[in-house]
Amino acid sequence: MSYAYPISRKKMYLTLFVMNIFLMFFRYLIIPNEPDSFHLSISVASLVGFWGLWEFVLFIGTILEKRLPIKLHPNRRIIIQVIATFVLCTLYGNGLFRLSINHFDARFPPSLQEIGYLLYFLLSVVLNLIYFGTLYFFHWKKDLVNLANMQREQAIVKYDALRNQLNPHFLFNALTSLNSLIFDNPQLASDFLQQLSKVYRYVLQHKEKETVSLSTELDFVDNYTFLLKTRFGSGIEIDINLSEEAKEKGIVPATLQILIENAVKHNIVSSANPLVISITEYNSYLLLGNNVNRKAQVETSNKQGLENLKSLYSYLIDKPIDIVETNEKFTVKIPLI
Repeated sequence: MSYAYPISRKKMYLTLFVMNIFLMFFRYLIIPNEPDSFHLSISVASLVGFWGLWEFVLFIGTILEKRLPIKLHPNRRIIIQVIATFVLCTLYGNGLFRLSINHFDARFPPSLQEIGYLLYFLLSVVLNLIYFGTLYFFHWKKDLVNLANMQREQAIVKYDALRNQLNPHFLFNALTSLNSLIFDNPQLASDFLQQLSKVYRYVLQHKEKETVSLSTELDFVDNYTFLLKTRFGSGIEIDINLSEEAKEKGIVPATLQILIENAVKHNIVSSANPLVISITEYNSYLLLGNNVNRKAQVETSNKQGLENLKSLYSYLIDKPIDIVETNEKFTVKIPLI
């Protein structure tokens, strides 16, 4: 696999052009007595050389990637590429040095001639630092995005599994209630069936959506509440107190169904001990709370439902789902989107 280099040639050539301007001023400082024609000619030659060196770095990087992939052999790859670039820098530098002496009769300080190979090596290191540094950053960022997308997909899968787990459980209870109503109260059974169809129509219509408006979710909750009231009578109360502004904000579809069903599943629901569920708002959060009267044993509970909801919301908004639990009350704080 070959890497597509993330920096465009246009940007890199502009960078090399700026570097060459600084080197031109540096030459003026160390050899100020040379004519302007010398500095201009050497600057042009240096710029062409820089571009050639950079193209070589890209070329050798593509070739070596096929034989020594950076992810499998990072140390060997970097060492070989730096050495190859150093050899070319040395040839280029010596050629430019000879051109300066033979054609322009330039007089370089002896100290500069002595450290020439060190300068060539530093140039090769700088070019490869730019190459590998940018490449590593680009692929680190790409891997980070891929990881986030993978985690998000996993969260959605878990949420769908949770919703699919609750729906059959709820459907079984609903059909049991419907069966008992058919002979005792046919009209109520008909109303119950209509509300049940609306509940499942909502789930089917919005199962592919990430969010819906809270007002849309509340319409769904009205239908869902009718079914619960039919099942439990005065054993359950749902109190909703929300502003119109809050209703315009977003929420993950079926969030309220999952949380209400979770409260019903974990608590005793009876006329003697009614389950009171309140839905309110506070600081851009939706608060769903219920009094606590826990069942001694809960069927089909893996205690992952709220964790799956938390995971999904974490990829939709940077505010977490909070849970506040006491002996008397259980409250889930859901960020509105």
